[in-house]
Amino acid sequence: MQEILSLVLGQLRNIWRFRWIALGIAWVIAIVGWLYVYSLPDEYSSSARVHIDTKSAIDPLLSGMAVTPNADQEVSLLIRTVLSRPHLRDIARATGLDLKVTTPEQEQALIEGLQKRLTLTNTGGGTDLYTISYTSSQPKLAQSVVQQVMSIMTTMNLSNKNGGDTTQAVSFLNNEVDKYKQKLNETEQKLADFKKNHAELMPGTDDYVSQVQKLNANIDSLQDQLSTARDRKANILQQMRSGGGGRATVTPARSQQIQRIDNQLDAEQQKLSDLLTKYTPKHPDVIDAKRQIAALKQRRSDTLAQLRAHPSEIQAPAGASSGGGGGGNQLSGQLNDTEVKISTLESSLERKQSQLKKLQAGADSMNDAQAQLAELSRNYEVTRDQYEKLLSRLYSARLSTDVQNDSNALQFRVIDPPEVPAEPSGPKRLILMAMALIGALIAGLAFAWFLAQIRPVFSSRRDLTEATGFPVIGSVSLALSPAQRADRRRSIVVFFVCCISLLIGFAAAVALIPVGVHWVPNIVSGQVL
Repeated sequence: MQEILSLVLGQLRNIWRFRWIALGIAWVIAIVGWLYVYSLPDEYSSSARVHIDTKSAIDPLLSGMAVTPNADQEVSLLIRTVLSRPHLRDIARATGLDLKVTTPEQEQALIEGLQKRLTLTNTGGGTDLYTISYTSSQPKLAQSVVQQVMSIMTTMNLSNKNGGDTTQAVSFLNNEVDKYKQKLNETEQKLADFKKNHAELMPGTDDYVSQVQKLNANIDSLQDQLSTARDRKANILQQMRSGGGGRATVTPARSQQIQRIDNQLDAEQQKLSDLLTKYTPKHPDVIDAKRQIAALKQRRSDTLAQLRAHPSEIQAPAGASSGGGGGGNQLSGQLNDTEVKISTLESSLERKQSQLKKLQAGADSMNDAQAQLAELSRNYEVTRDQYEKLLSRLYSARLSTDVQNDSNALQFRVIDPPEVPAEPSGPKRLILMAMALIGALIAGLAFAWFLAQIRPVFSSRRDLTEATGFPVIGSVSLALSPAQRADRRRSIVVFFVCCISLLIGFAAAVALIPVGVHWVPNIVSGQVL
């Protein structure tokens, strides 16, 4: 720390040797800077505040139904468009700024100057309040430029009210909807023709496996019924052969107990056949009917075994207790009924078996038909879904077009119109003159330090030792006479008085700003913008 302090003090002593040169340079630079600030022309700023209303009462009502334009994006695009080069060129032409422009380079400089001095910013803190401002050396010109910008913004908004974006979207969607409508009609016709041409292969409520299971169940039921009917026919024939005129011999199979069970079994099998025409084999009612039939069959077997073991328990059926013509006629009637039933069951069984064979033979054709039907149905569903989506988008686009045509999203309201400024807004001469003073002081100190570096001296024994590498045995201080000391004190006082006079000169220059801005430009040529 001590070394740094010694180095700083040494540099200050070196600069002190050239203090008068530094003060003179500071005076010269300060005066030149102040004169330059005087020569700067006055700048007049004209501004206007406008409120661009981007809120619309219809937007919440049409949420999800129509595509409403993004008003904030429209405002941003409007601002960028106004500040584009073509419109800046129009502003310059309308306000007369291009009257002295004769070359492309001058036109380029004019446009760049407009871009720098013209500002359009949101100053409302999110309240859609925008400020348009322009700075110029001519008050009326500044007001004219701002007024022209407002006119262009209003004209652009009105011209863009009926934009063509939504119209193009509606036209495109109309074409797409027509295409998909025609494609949907063709797909529907193909699906209908396929169903018509392959009606026998079309699946009903059941698929192929369910139909096969149902036919097999029907065949099993018919076979059971046919077997029971044939047993009954054999019993009747046996009874007719054994009955001659006395007591009829009743076998266990023709007993009244077995007949009651057979009647119940016939009723349940008929019920199962009716259920299979309506439901699949896995339906609860079908399963319950099969369970009842199985129970009756088991009960019939148990009853037959019991009657065979105890013949005395056999109950003869009604009309079979005695022989004669009446009993024979009754047995003949029962035989005829049984034969008719057998014939009916055989015919039904043959028909069901034929259906099963036909179904099994056409399994591949049915699978192919079902695959083609699934593909046609899938294409139809996809086409219909896309058609409905496009139709919905078309209605939304039409509604959006109507909204944009019937309402203006951006509403301009002038809060503060542009006025001709009475007082200049710049330049900030006080700040510029203070900066010129500070720059002058820094320049003087820098030049004094530069002279100290090129004309160095040894201010201490340590500096001499470090420079030569030889030890310094001693040093002799300069002895000044009283007159010399008085001269030094006077020199220091005069120097500080001159430094204070620099500050006084700054104060005088600030006070003379109203006079200087009119006097200096008339003397210094080429500085008027």
